[in-house]
Amino acid sequence: MTDAPLPSPPPERKDTRIVFWLCTLVSLGAAYITYSGLISSWDRIGVPLMSALYGVTAFCLWRFPARMNTIMFTALVPTSFYMQGCVYMAAQDHTVTGLFKLASDSQFMVVFYIEAFVALQRGANLICWLHYLGLLSIYLFQYGPTLQHSLSSQAAMNAHVLLVLLVAHPACIVALHYITALKGRLRATELASHQSKERFLAMLSHEIRSPLQAMLGSIDLLALKAQTPPERRAIDRLRTAAAQLDTHLRDVTEYTRLENPAWQLHKAAVDLPALAQEVCDTYRPQAQSRGLDIVCECPPQDAQALHDAWTDAARVRQILSNLITNALKYTVSGCITVRIALNATDDASVLIEVIDTGIGIPQQDQQRIFEPYVRLDDQRIGKVDGSGLGLAVVKRLVERLGGEVSLRSEAGQGSCFAVDLPLRA
Repeated sequence: MTDAPLPSPPPERKDTRIVFWLCTLVSLGAAYITYSGLISSWDRIGVPLMSALYGVTAFCLWRFPARMNTIMFTALVPTSFYMQGCVYMAAQDHTVTGLFKLASDSQFMVVFYIEAFVALQRGANLICWLHYLGLLSIYLFQYGPTLQHSLSSQAAMNAHVLLVLLVAHPACIVALHYITALKGRLRATELASHQSKERFLAMLSHEIRSPLQAMLGSIDLLALKAQTPPERRAIDRLRTAAAQLDTHLRDVTEYTRLENPAWQLHKAAVDLPALAQEVCDTYRPQAQSRGLDIVCECPPQDAQALHDAWTDAARVRQILSNLITNALKYTVSGCITVRIALNATDDASVLIEVIDTGIGIPQQDQQRIFEPYVRLDDQRIGKVDGSGLGLAVVKRLVERLGGEVSLRSEAGQGSCFAVDLPLRA
């Protein structure tokens, strides 16, 4: 049986942010140049248009980051025409000003090529070579296939600068194409490695879970026949050990899956207050069996906005479940509060807090607990069960959703895990 092909991953969020800020700077820079004064009539038309174009492009990237390839291709085509127009106008100006413009414009060509290869997943090579052919056509139209000796000294200098540009730029395009291709091969190798790891874990999970389910069924049958307290305690220990094994297996599988760059979210409209209440209700019996209570809070003034968030409901549920599970492990008495509200400093994001009255976390351990396989044991609660992956999974999930997770805690004073997520992740 052949392996399924790897899915084409969406643009990385980091790349999209870089291109977004690049477009914003281009828009602001062009606006400043417009305000400070322009030399030619072509610039008086083109520079304001470029400022508006890249302002709209930056907005579209912020609003639709997954469509970066289409958005940037749409922006780069008119940019190419504008830059070729600048070269054509400068080549016709046989003065020192024309030579200066030709030399300065040629420097921005390299920036154009880099922007194309960084921003475009497909079509960068095509648009760069078409741009280069446009420059070559301008040279041939202006000066012919050979540099004529009848040209004035100033025109010859312009032709020389343009010829140097034409000689140097193919090497730049080929180098950028090679670097991009190398990056693509490295990424494909990484994806294949993660796919192999996931197949192995899926097989291992199946081979372990099948006998594990049989063990749990047998334990339930033995529990029906248990007569004495020692027998019931032994069966309880077996059931606890089997449940721990199942939890460890699930944590390791989920953490490994999150390392895959091709892993994708499934976003939809989500009622966050209802989801948080549902998760709290799920863990309430477990909390009450330990003498604890779980409270879910949502300010009434924020409820309307939170009822229609756009995010991955399953991942938000997993984040809440892991944080509540962690709170239950380290809380001996008191309550666990789940608070969900709009961020006070940014109403485009939601702040989810899980607050406990547990043992707290020392300052020196507060960064370490988000690392994989880290567990903090305390004499007051004894050895803590778990794989040490719960909070590491939370951190990975929050980052994939475009948010941040933070911690406020003092030893002996409880802990507050705060997750800041965009309402439109």
